[in-house]
Amino acid sequence: MKFKRICIVILSLTISCIYSTPFSVFYTGDTHGVYEAQLDKERGTLMGGYLVLEEVLNQKRTESKNSIYVDTGDQQTGTIFSSLVEDGIYGGAVIEVFNQLALDASVFGNHEFDFSYTNTRDLAKKANYPFVCTNLIDKTTRQSVSGIPYAILERNNIKVGIFGITLEKLPEKVKAENVSSVTILPPIEAINKYLEEVDKKTDLIIVLTHQGFEADSLLAVNLDKRVDLIIGGHDHIKAEKPHFINGKYLLYSGSHLNYLGLAELEVEDDKITSLKNQLIPLEIPVKEFDTPLAKYIQEKTVKIEEEMSKVIGFIPEDWIPDKYQSTTLSRWIASALKTEYERTYHPDMAIINNGGLRKVIPAGPVTLRDLNELLPFNNTVVVFSCYGKDLLTFFQLNELHSQEKPFDICEYTRLDSIVSDKIYRIISHDYIAGQWDKYLGFKPFDIYDTGEPFLDAIIHQVQLQFSPINEKDWD
Repeated sequence: MKFKRICIVILSLTISCIYSTPFSVFYTGDTHGVYEAQLDKERGTLMGGYLVLEEVLNQKRTESKNSIYVDTGDQQTGTIFSSLVEDGIYGGAVIEVFNQLALDASVFGNHEFDFSYTNTRDLAKKANYPFVCTNLIDKTTRQSVSGIPYAILERNNIKVGIFGITLEKLPEKVKAENVSSVTILPPIEAINKYLEEVDKKTDLIIVLTHQGFEADSLLAVNLDKRVDLIIGGHDHIKAEKPHFINGKYLLYSGSHLNYLGLAELEVEDDKITSLKNQLIPLEIPVKEFDTPLAKYIQEKTVKIEEEMSKVIGFIPEDWIPDKYQSTTLSRWIASALKTEYERTYHPDMAIINNGGLRKVIPAGPVTLRDLNELLPFNNTVVVFSCYGKDLLTFFQLNELHSQEKPFDICEYTRLDSIVSDKIYRIISHDYIAGQWDKYLGFKPFDIYDTGEPFLDAIIHQVQLQFSPINEKDWD
């Protein structure tokens, strides 16, 4: 009898091994056009960038018979590479990169809507992979914005259903006209519309999201057991250990191609029986790349160098940085930042630190290279809140810095009056928000990092306010 029980156990384990199928999911998100690897001379390594991703991804793919590669959006906006126009499409070069990386599926992030609604749809058309768009509906066609409300990917004997969810607060993150033609459905409603249909056809269901962890958590709680996995982006978090909520795994790979996510699954009877997750650092020994993608990026890099030399505006007076006092330059930069985001975030005030301005630019022509050297720190635009009394503390601290010079001062746009207990919305950048104790003297709240480069905002305002067509005005 004991022998019989042992045989049954062995037989059940054998059957389990036979029918449990290994499957790998590679994932990235919030890559933001990071095309160049960074050289670490001390370690002799290259970190990040598309070519390092290609090297690591292809190596890992050879180790997995069944795998897919997915992305959680915001492929666009972050470098000059993502602003390149290809086939008449802003950001088209980024799409071509992911075509060559053989991406299997993505979802729209808010930055895919930065240029125009037409441009967004053209990005999707250029992609060889589906932009799965479950909850964004075109008001005219009443269909998914990308035309693909869900996708089914097949690898050998595994069929994977993919849904794509973009944040409901999309109109707060982009220009209103860029999404005025879009109806945004609640994620649960959008997914449930197709869930039964997709479940019948698949062994595994993944939801790609671009809405942040908090919204993903609520989504996990409200979705039923037919959904197995949520892979998210938007708030740039990383999670080496997966979150597990209501029977669903939640995965995050960070941002800017620091890591490649890899989830190694066992799939059996329409569910995940085990999951091993790792974040693979995108770092390799220094090497020369010789792939079609490397040649493509080299061609674009040459074009970028040409672009950097182009004159984008003519300024009427010298721009001279000064760490410890307000200048024409610092006042214009703060004002330009507020103006750039007036329609999107409606800030009450802009704050920048003067020490972040690093180049003298004489009156006359300004090139993209000038602005890259003026603002070299890759800061991202941040919005946060504070009380009027906090601003009064900030003013006192800033005045102290101007006199005693322990740190550089901050430039800020003026307010007509300040009410102590009123909440004010501030536009700034990630360095100020992260060094609030040093620069602000108060801890901000309701902080949102847009992921949008501070540099891009200033470039855009230079183009608007000092266009080359007005060169004659400075003679």
